[in-house]
Amino acid sequence: MNLDTFFTTLYCFVDDWYKREMADRMKRHAGPPLQMSDSEVLTVAIAGQLRVDAPWRSERGIVRYMLQNGRSWFPTMLKRSQFNRRVRNLWAAFVCLQQELAQLLSGSALYEVVDCAPAPHCSLGQAISHDRHWLFGKKGRGGNHGGWYYGQQLLLCASNDGVVTGWMLGLANFDDRWLMEAFVSSRQGCKQLTEPELPRHRTYKTRRIPSPESISPALCAGQYRGLPYLADGGFSGPRWIRHWRGQYGAEVIAPPASNTKGDKPSKIMRWLRKHRQIIETVIARLTQYFDLQRINAHSELGMLTRIAAKMAAYNIAILFNRQCGRPDGAVATLIS
Repeated sequence: MNLDTFFTTLYCFVDDWYKREMADRMKRHAGPPLQMSDSEVLTVAIAGQLRVDAPWRSERGIVRYMLQNGRSWFPTMLKRSQFNRRVRNLWAAFVCLQQELAQLLSGSALYEVVDCAPAPHCSLGQAISHDRHWLFGKKGRGGNHGGWYYGQQLLLCASNDGVVTGWMLGLANFDDRWLMEAFVSSRQGCKQLTEPELPRHRTYKTRRIPSPESISPALCAGQYRGLPYLADGGFSGPRWIRHWRGQYGAEVIAPPASNTKGDKPSKIMRWLRKHRQIIETVIARLTQYFDLQRINAHSELGMLTRIAAKMAAYNIAILFNRQCGRPDGAVATLIS
């Protein structure tokens, strides 16, 4: 669709949803009337995440484009600093919009798939040369290439048809199972980090347990849907799987741990790899089309807001593709 059709369709959808779901929940301070409505800010911020074949390549680029060429769509377009401040104040609206779309697009899902992806703040060389980064991050290892990076990691949950249903953001050196613990407990309305009971023959003098404040708010996890979670080896461990099932009713299906005795059933492993492939596709789309691994935020709130905007934009792209009778993954040709 061309830019005029895209912005008109996007604004009408966002504005209808915002007035129905969010207008009464947003708190406003006393002051002059807003120059640009929240629906307009959400529309421009979401459009800024779709950068393939678009006349902008970044969030700064779409503000510049709107100030120069987009006055016919948004006559009261704000300057960059004002616009960025408004976007950060609406981070929860992006999360709620993404979850609303998840319910709409994956109401008949059979299962959900979880995996972790890197969310680097900067390169390791930059982190070393500056001694620290303005964002609080840690050195971690992961991703498709398995390399080292500095920053945070993103736990992503998607339905079996590739719709993002929830996510969690934690430090890069966290064990994947701690993020899963925060994720499933948040979906039950009681975000916590509780370790499963250890066997009697295993004791530790000190245990490194992350604090719940170091992980993104519970709102990002989404709603509990009663579906099983398919996970990879990073989430395996019979103690943790029993803990999630007994404490939160979450059924996590993961391959046996590498130190498990006996032969691993090859049929189950092949079935799990086949049905988990969708999460690799989702991460690849977010990386290629939405620059997931080049967030370049300057604050913790900015990091949270940009990821929330990317997730909302991803689900909106799927919605528009389905309305136009196109494949879900045809994001590269959505704007023409």
